[in-house]
Amino acid sequence: MATLAQLRTKVARRLEDVANAHWSTAELDDFINEARMDMWQMVRRLNPSVLPLSSNTWTWPANTRSANLTVGDGTIGGLGTTDFDIYLVSMTGTTASVGPDNLPVPLPRVPYEEINRGGVGGSLWHEDNNHYGSLVQGSPSPWGYDGVDSGVSTANTWHGGSKASVYAWALQGHQLFLTPVPRTDVQMHVEYIAPFSTLVADVDVFDNDNSMFRPWEAIIELGAVLAAKGRSDEGSDSIMQQWQYKMDLFTRWLEHREITGTPKVLVDGY
Repeated sequence: MATLAQLRTKVARRLEDVANAHWSTAELDDFINEARMDMWQMVRRLNPSVLPLSSNTWTWPANTRSANLTVGDGTIGGLGTTDFDIYLVSMTGTTASVGPDNLPVPLPRVPYEEINRGGVGGSLWHEDNNHYGSLVQGSPSPWGYDGVDSGVSTANTWHGGSKASVYAWALQGHQLFLTPVPRTDVQMHVEYIAPFSTLVADVDVFDNDNSMFRPWEAIIELGAVLAAKGRSDEGSDSIMQQWQYKMDLFTRWLEHREITGTPKVLVDGY
Protein backbone atom coordinates (compact mmCIF):
# COMPACT_ATOMS: atom_id res chain seq x y z
CA MET A 1 0.00 0.00 0.00
CA ALA A 2 1.53 3.28 -1.11
CA THR A 3 0.67 6.90 -0.57
CA LEU A 4 0.76 9.51 -3.29
CA ALA A 5 4.19 10.74 -2.13
CA GLN A 6 5.62 7.21 -2.07
CA LEU A 7 4.30 6.42 -5.53
CA ARG A 8 5.58 9.74 -6.84
CA THR A 9 9.06 8.80 -5.59
CA LYS A 10 8.86 5.42 -7.35
CA VAL A 11 7.82 7.09 -10.60
CA ALA A 12 10.68 9.61 -10.33
CA ARG A 13 13.18 6.79 -9.80
CA ARG A 14 12.00 4.96 -12.91
CA LEU A 15 12.31 8.21 -14.83
CA GLU A 16 15.82 8.70 -13.37
CA ASP A 17 14.75 12.13 -12.19
CA VAL A 18 14.65 11.94 -8.38
CA ALA A 19 15.66 15.61 -8.17
CA ASN A 20 12.65 16.61 -10.27
CA ALA A 21 14.89 18.43 -12.70
CA HIS A 22 12.79 17.49 -15.72
CA TRP A 23 9.36 16.65 -14.30
CA SER A 24 7.93 18.63 -11.39
CA THR A 25 6.05 16.95 -8.53
CA ALA A 26 2.83 18.51 -9.83
CA GLU A 27 3.41 16.94 -13.25
CA LEU A 28 4.11 13.54 -11.69
CA ASP A 29 0.88 13.83 -9.68
CA ASP A 30 -0.99 14.56 -12.91
CA PHE A 31 0.50 11.48 -14.57
CA ILE A 32 -0.41 9.31 -11.57
CA ASN A 33 -4.00 10.54 -11.64
CA GLU A 34 -4.14 9.95 -15.40
CA ALA A 35 -3.00 6.35 -14.90
CA ARG A 36 -5.62 5.84 -12.16
CA MET A 37 -8.35 7.14 -14.45
CA ASP A 38 -7.17 4.79 -17.21
CA MET A 39 -7.49 1.89 -14.77
CA TRP A 40 -10.99 2.97 -13.69
CA GLN A 41 -12.19 3.18 -17.28
CA MET A 42 -10.81 -0.28 -17.97
CA VAL A 43 -12.47 -1.81 -14.89
CA ARG A 44 -15.72 -0.02 -15.72
CA ARG A 45 -15.70 -1.64 -19.16
CA LEU A 46 -14.60 -5.17 -18.23
CA ASN A 47 -16.11 -5.86 -14.81
CA PRO A 48 -17.79 -2.88 -13.08
CA SER A 49 -19.20 -5.13 -10.35
CA VAL A 50 -15.87 -4.89 -8.50
CA LEU A 51 -16.21 -1.12 -8.12
CA PRO A 52 -17.75 0.26 -4.92
CA LEU A 53 -21.13 1.94 -5.07
CA SER A 54 -21.61 5.56 -4.11
CA SER A 55 -25.01 6.85 -3.03
CA ASN A 56 -26.86 10.13 -2.81
CA THR A 57 -30.15 10.93 -1.13
CA TRP A 58 -32.20 14.06 -1.60
CA THR A 59 -35.74 15.39 -1.62
CA TRP A 60 -37.43 15.42 -5.00
CA PRO A 61 -39.81 18.38 -4.85
CA ALA A 62 -43.44 17.99 -5.82
CA ASN A 63 -44.31 18.70 -9.46
CA THR A 64 -40.67 18.28 -10.56
CA ARG A 65 -40.24 16.40 -13.82
CA SER A 66 -36.46 16.00 -13.99
CA ALA A 67 -33.17 16.73 -12.23
CA ASN A 68 -29.67 17.39 -13.55
CA LEU A 69 -27.40 14.97 -11.70
CA THR A 70 -24.24 17.00 -12.22
CA VAL A 71 -25.37 20.16 -10.41
CA GLY A 72 -27.07 21.02 -7.15
CA ASP A 73 -26.20 21.19 -3.50
CA GLY A 74 -27.78 17.91 -2.46
CA THR A 75 -31.36 19.18 -2.37
CA ILE A 76 -32.00 17.70 -5.80
CA GLY A 77 -29.48 15.85 -7.94
CA GLY A 78 -25.76 16.44 -7.70
CA LEU A 79 -23.75 13.20 -7.73
CA GLY A 80 -20.47 15.06 -7.53
CA THR A 81 -19.27 13.87 -10.93
CA THR A 82 -20.11 14.15 -14.61
CA ASP A 83 -19.11 10.55 -15.32
CA PHE A 84 -21.17 7.85 -13.62
CA ASP A 85 -23.19 4.67 -14.15
CA ILE A 86 -26.46 4.41 -12.22
CA TYR A 87 -27.26 0.99 -10.80
CA LEU A 88 -30.38 1.65 -8.73
CA VAL A 89 -32.91 4.40 -8.14
CA SER A 90 -35.22 4.02 -5.14
CA MET A 91 -37.91 6.17 -3.59
CA THR A 92 -39.57 6.54 -0.20
CA GLY A 93 -43.07 7.88 0.21
CA THR A 94 -42.07 10.72 2.49
CA THR A 95 -39.00 12.85 3.11
CA ALA A 96 -38.53 11.38 6.59
CA SER A 97 -35.42 9.38 7.42
CA VAL A 98 -35.22 5.85 6.08
CA GLY A 99 -36.51 3.33 8.60
CA PRO A 100 -38.61 0.17 8.94
CA ASP A 101 -41.76 2.15 8.17
CA ASN A 102 -40.22 4.27 5.40
CA LEU A 103 -38.11 1.95 3.29
CA PRO A 104 -36.80 2.94 -0.15
CA VAL A 105 -38.51 0.92 -2.86
CA PRO A 106 -36.50 0.24 -6.06
CA LEU A 107 -38.05 1.77 -9.17
CA PRO A 108 -37.98 0.18 -12.62
CA ARG A 109 -36.07 1.86 -15.40
CA VAL A 110 -37.81 2.66 -18.67
CA PRO A 111 -36.48 4.08 -21.94
CA TYR A 112 -36.53 7.85 -22.16
CA GLU A 113 -39.17 7.57 -24.90
CA GLU A 114 -41.60 6.11 -22.34
CA ILE A 115 -41.57 9.26 -20.20
CA ASN A 116 -44.99 10.97 -20.07
CA ARG A 117 -46.44 8.63 -22.66
CA GLY A 118 -50.13 9.35 -23.12
CA GLY A 119 -52.88 10.30 -25.48
CA VAL A 120 -56.58 9.81 -26.10
CA GLY A 121 -56.11 6.73 -28.24
CA GLY A 122 -53.02 5.25 -26.64
CA SER A 123 -51.70 3.81 -23.46
CA LEU A 124 -50.31 6.14 -20.81
CA TRP A 125 -47.46 3.67 -20.55
CA HIS A 126 -46.91 -0.03 -20.20
CA GLU A 127 -48.75 -0.67 -16.89
CA ASP A 128 -51.68 1.69 -17.04
CA ASN A 129 -54.29 -0.83 -18.23
CA ASN A 130 -54.56 -2.41 -14.78
CA HIS A 131 -53.40 0.30 -12.46
CA TYR A 132 -53.87 3.84 -13.76
CA GLY A 133 -57.04 5.86 -13.78
CA SER A 134 -58.29 7.80 -16.75
CA LEU A 135 -60.78 10.52 -17.48
CA VAL A 136 -63.16 7.90 -18.87
CA GLN A 137 -63.06 5.97 -15.58
CA GLY A 138 -63.90 9.08 -13.62
CA SER A 139 -60.47 9.61 -12.13
CA PRO A 140 -59.60 13.10 -10.93
CA SER A 141 -56.82 13.21 -13.51
CA PRO A 142 -55.22 10.93 -16.11
CA TRP A 143 -52.48 10.32 -13.57
CA GLY A 144 -54.72 8.93 -10.84
CA TYR A 145 -53.99 5.50 -9.41
CA ASP A 146 -56.53 2.67 -9.50
CA GLY A 147 -56.14 -0.22 -7.12
CA VAL A 148 -55.84 -3.60 -8.81
CA ASP A 149 -59.40 -4.56 -7.89
CA SER A 150 -61.02 -1.50 -6.38
CA GLY A 151 -61.61 0.51 -9.52
CA VAL A 152 -61.54 3.61 -7.35
CA SER A 153 -58.99 6.21 -8.29
CA THR A 154 -56.84 7.87 -5.63
CA ALA A 155 -54.40 10.75 -5.84
CA ASN A 156 -51.00 10.21 -7.36
CA THR A 157 -49.09 9.58 -4.14
CA TRP A 158 -46.79 6.82 -2.99
CA HIS A 159 -47.96 3.21 -3.09
CA GLY A 160 -44.86 1.35 -1.93
CA GLY A 161 -45.16 -2.42 -2.04
CA SER A 162 -48.09 -2.49 -4.44
CA LYS A 163 -48.24 -5.02 -7.23
CA ALA A 164 -47.63 -2.25 -9.73
CA SER A 165 -44.62 -0.06 -10.10
CA VAL A 166 -46.32 3.30 -9.77
CA TYR A 167 -43.20 5.30 -10.62
CA ALA A 168 -40.39 4.66 -13.07
CA TRP A 169 -37.22 6.52 -14.01
CA ALA A 170 -35.24 7.20 -17.14
CA LEU A 171 -31.87 8.75 -17.85
CA GLN A 172 -31.06 10.98 -20.80
CA GLY A 173 -27.52 12.32 -20.67
CA HIS A 174 -27.10 13.72 -17.15
CA GLN A 175 -30.82 14.32 -16.70
CA LEU A 176 -32.86 11.98 -14.48
CA PHE A 177 -36.59 11.84 -15.27
CA LEU A 178 -39.41 10.49 -13.09
CA THR A 179 -42.76 9.35 -14.42
CA PRO A 180 -45.44 10.16 -13.52
CA VAL A 181 -44.52 13.49 -11.95
CA PRO A 182 -44.87 13.24 -8.12
CA ARG A 183 -47.50 15.56 -6.69
CA THR A 184 -45.92 15.51 -3.23
CA ASP A 185 -42.33 15.75 -2.02
CA VAL A 186 -40.64 12.35 -2.04
CA GLN A 187 -37.19 11.11 -1.12
CA MET A 188 -34.90 9.77 -3.83
CA HIS A 189 -31.96 7.39 -3.42
CA VAL A 190 -29.49 6.98 -6.28
CA GLU A 191 -26.77 4.32 -6.15
CA TYR A 192 -24.04 4.62 -8.75
CA ILE A 193 -20.37 4.04 -9.55
CA ALA A 194 -18.14 7.08 -9.85
CA PRO A 195 -14.54 7.51 -11.02
CA PHE A 196 -11.63 7.32 -8.61
CA SER A 197 -11.30 10.69 -6.92
CA THR A 198 -8.36 12.86 -7.96
CA LEU A 199 -5.41 12.61 -5.57
CA VAL A 200 -4.44 16.09 -4.37
CA ALA A 201 -2.87 15.30 -0.99
CA ASP A 202 -0.53 12.68 0.43
CA VAL A 203 -3.19 10.02 0.90
CA ASP A 204 -3.35 6.34 -0.02
CA VAL A 205 -3.35 5.76 -3.75
CA PHE A 206 -6.33 3.45 -3.18
CA ASP A 207 -8.48 4.15 -0.12
CA ASN A 208 -10.28 1.50 1.90
CA ASP A 209 -13.28 1.47 -0.43
CA ASN A 210 -10.97 0.55 -3.31
CA SER A 211 -8.48 -1.52 -1.33
CA MET A 212 -8.84 -4.53 -3.64
CA PHE A 213 -6.81 -2.61 -6.22
CA ARG A 214 -3.80 -2.13 -3.93
CA PRO A 215 -2.00 -5.23 -5.26
CA TRP A 216 -2.09 -3.53 -8.68
CA GLU A 217 -0.45 -0.24 -7.73
CA ALA A 218 2.49 -1.11 -10.00
CA ILE A 219 0.17 -0.61 -12.97
CA ILE A 220 -0.40 2.99 -11.83
CA GLU A 221 3.35 3.46 -11.36
CA LEU A 222 4.24 2.11 -14.80
CA GLY A 223 1.35 3.92 -16.45
CA ALA A 224 2.48 7.22 -14.95
CA VAL A 225 6.02 6.63 -16.25
CA LEU A 226 4.66 5.95 -19.74
CA ALA A 227 2.55 9.11 -19.58
CA ALA A 228 5.59 11.14 -18.54
CA LYS A 229 7.71 9.73 -21.36
CA GLY A 230 5.03 10.47 -23.92
CA ARG A 231 4.78 6.84 -24.96
CA SER A 232 7.05 7.61 -27.90
CA ASP A 233 8.98 4.34 -27.83
CA GLU A 234 6.34 1.85 -26.73
CA GLY A 235 7.50 -0.86 -29.11
CA SER A 236 10.85 -1.47 -27.42
CA ASP A 237 10.63 0.28 -24.06
CA SER A 238 11.20 -2.06 -21.10
CA ILE A 239 8.73 -0.03 -19.06
CA MET A 240 6.08 -0.68 -21.68
CA GLN A 241 6.84 -4.39 -21.59
CA GLN A 242 6.52 -4.50 -17.80
CA TRP A 243 3.28 -2.49 -17.96
CA GLN A 244 1.84 -4.86 -20.57
CA TYR A 245 2.75 -7.89 -18.44
CA LYS A 246 1.04 -6.36 -15.40
CA MET A 247 -2.01 -5.42 -17.47
CA ASP A 248 -2.35 -8.98 -18.75
CA LEU A 249 -2.38 -10.26 -15.17
CA PHE A 250 -4.82 -7.55 -14.12
CA THR A 251 -7.18 -8.38 -17.00
CA ARG A 252 -7.24 -12.05 -16.00
CA TRP A 253 -7.95 -11.04 -12.39
CA LEU A 254 -10.89 -8.92 -13.54
CA GLU A 255 -12.27 -11.72 -15.68
CA HIS A 256 -12.23 -14.19 -12.79
CA ARG A 257 -13.24 -11.85 -9.99
CA GLU A 258 -16.85 -13.05 -10.21
CA ILE A 259 -15.73 -16.60 -9.43
CA THR A 260 -14.06 -15.45 -6.22
CA GLY A 261 -17.19 -13.92 -4.78
CA THR A 262 -18.31 -10.78 -6.59
CA PRO A 263 -21.46 -11.36 -8.69
CA LYS A 264 -22.01 -9.47 -11.86
CA VAL A 265 -25.12 -7.33 -12.14
CA LEU A 266 -27.93 -9.05 -14.02
CA VAL A 267 -30.20 -6.79 -15.99
CA ASP A 268 -32.30 -8.82 -18.39
CA GLY A 269 -32.47 -12.28 -16.89
CA TYR A 270 -31.52 -14.69 -14.14
